[in-house]
Amino acid sequence: MIRAVVISGLATVTLAASTVVLARTSCDDLRANLKSPNARVREVAAATLGKTRCQDSVTPLAALARDADGKVRLAVVKALRELRDPAAVPALTTLLGDGLAPVREEAIDGLVDVYSERDRPPAVERLLGAFSDTIDTYRIPSDVRVDPAAVPALGRLLHDDVAAVRKAAAVALGVLRGQSARAELTAALQDPDPGVRAEVVTAMEKIGARAEGKALVPLLTDESGDVRSRTLHALGALGVREAGPALREAWESNRRKEWEQRILEPMARVRDPALRDVFLALVQDSDPQRRRFGIEGLARISEASLLPALKKDYQREGSEDLRLAYCFALALLGDRVFVDSIVLALPRRPVGLRCHDYLVELGPSFLPELTPYLQDPSADVRAALVDVIADMETPEALPAIEGLLNDANGNVVDRATLAVARLKRLTRVVR
Repeated sequence: MIRAVVISGLATVTLAASTVVLARTSCDDLRANLKSPNARVREVAAATLGKTRCQDSVTPLAALARDADGKVRLAVVKALRELRDPAAVPALTTLLGDGLAPVREEAIDGLVDVYSERDRPPAVERLLGAFSDTIDTYRIPSDVRVDPAAVPALGRLLHDDVAAVRKAAAVALGVLRGQSARAELTAALQDPDPGVRAEVVTAMEKIGARAEGKALVPLLTDESGDVRSRTLHALGALGVREAGPALREAWESNRRKEWEQRILEPMARVRDPALRDVFLALVQDSDPQRRRFGIEGLARISEASLLPALKKDYQREGSEDLRLAYCFALALLGDRVFVDSIVLALPRRPVGLRCHDYLVELGPSFLPELTPYLQDPSADVRAALVDVIADMETPEALPAIEGLLNDANGNVVDRATLAVARLKRLTRVVR
């Protein structure tokens, strides 16, 4: 019986070893087939290398980036995209200039996939997303370094003859934080295709193009509802003060419920003192959402004289949601003790997400008030606050977060580990 078990175990090991050898041989054969004089053989070999994720295949695949056969080049770029290997970036950048639009588009997506931390959604999900009001604001972490040649090459594709390529290039520039393509993106706001204009607007938001933000203002009257919606979102995210008059006009001429929040949110974020009367009126409104935007808007125009009145309103406010807005306003205007309520509400859903954003907006100067809460009795508070401090991208907070690497709660340790790695990359500290 023992002998049978041993023989069975040996057979299993032998079978596994044979499978590894077979797979290795198969990959070797496929790489050899990339040099075949037959284009169809090269095409199939490239496609199979990508699907089977054969390692050490980037260099032989990259050698075919200028193959005379378009089907071979398309198979090559798809394979490089599947491999998601940073070594493929030079070849993918070369393929951005290919004569075939499908190859250029695949090369764009390939670059995004190399640097992105998330998988692309399936085709059906992407199709449904095209009809959604949700704006995808994902971008790679700021500590990720993109090959310097990639962004200019993507910027040139904003002038491509094919709208789908221009649109994909705009998406990629946003995801990859293509700072050096600001001028090309600004010019592309005039693109004849509304889908391209929409993605260009969101790309400018993602890269933080505040100096160029005023070029977005005319798009508030764009013929495309998607472009207008994205423009409103971008103006708020970028804090474009010059948009104040146009936002007031949009608010006064369009009180439809579906557009109300889209207009009020950027109004409350652009920090235009001329909107003071609008915010004072909103604070007195019976609608809780309007009142919240009024409170936030008054806080951001930084009128310290409003502090006593806002404190009184805070004490009289019965809505917990609005009390958090008042805490943000009061902290922003200088009374930092109100940070306490915002921090303790971090684990609560859905207000915790807004509290996260409040604290990130308050910024690194509030770290002395925040770091003591890393020792809070609630593990949920500790974990959520680690994420806040990581998103502030302030390396000075490293020692405080490193203290949580031995926390008793596993979730806190996991969050702290990610935050420490992120902050270390930002400071280029090598242990």
